Amino acid sequence: MKNRNAYEGIEVENLFKDSIIKQTEIIKKLQNHFSIKSDLDNIIVVGTKGKKADVKMNFKCGQQIDVSVKSFKIAFNQMTRATVSNFCNKFGLSEDYCEELEGFVVEKSKKSGNDLFPQESRVKWGKVFSDKTKEIVKWGFSNNSKREIFVLYDKKTSIMRIYLMEDVLKNITTNITFTRGGINIGDCLSFQRKGGDGSSSKKHHRNSIQHPGNNIQLKIKANKFIKEFSGKELAEYKPH
Repeated sequence: MKNRNAYEGIEVENLFKDSIIKQTEIIKKLQNHFSIKSDLDNIIVVGTKGKKADVKMNFKCGQQIDVSVKSFKIAFNQMTRATVSNFCNKFGLSEDYCEELEGFVVEKSKKSGNDLFPQESRVKWGKVFSDKTKEIVKWGFSNNSKREIFVLYDKKTSIMRIYLMEDVLKNITTNITFTRGGINIGDCLSFQRKGGDGSSSKKHHRNSIQHPGNNIQLKIKANKFIKEFSGKELAEYKPH
């Protein structure tokens, strides 16, 4: 499944690369917004080498537009993932916080029906996420928002929707709500355990914090994002 998801991701990145070059009016909009005076030179798929960028649009003057491309069919897609320890290090959480969050994740791996964040911990962790929400959202979406766009491809309708990353980070809702799975950030994002049945790791038991299923992830609810950002797209088109 992991390899299949990666393959489908590359397919969509290549679909964007091959189709956007024909959208001359959209390219003009991008040039105007980013104050790019020269013509498009080439477009390349960079995959994991590009951090948050999946595709780079290179212009003859040397300027670039980084493109984060996500596709969906059932409206739920991973934005980013990390080990609990790397997540805590990134957001300046102490060793005590890290150990506690690791414990929550392991308990969730033992019984999926458990709440990730127990009731008695929610005031404490609610404050953590409320204080750091904007940073967490940026971590999920962006590496350099001043030269980025965000693209959502709906596989059912074959529509590519293009958003300016700065607009996304500025306008996305960020209120905190606890769920059984973890934490909802606004209506569009979910923080949760990565999950999995253990079959992808021969080295670590599924209840070990080292197991990849016990990473944490930020996921986007694509249909809700589209609704929230209705009328705020830079452009949309059908590549086929």
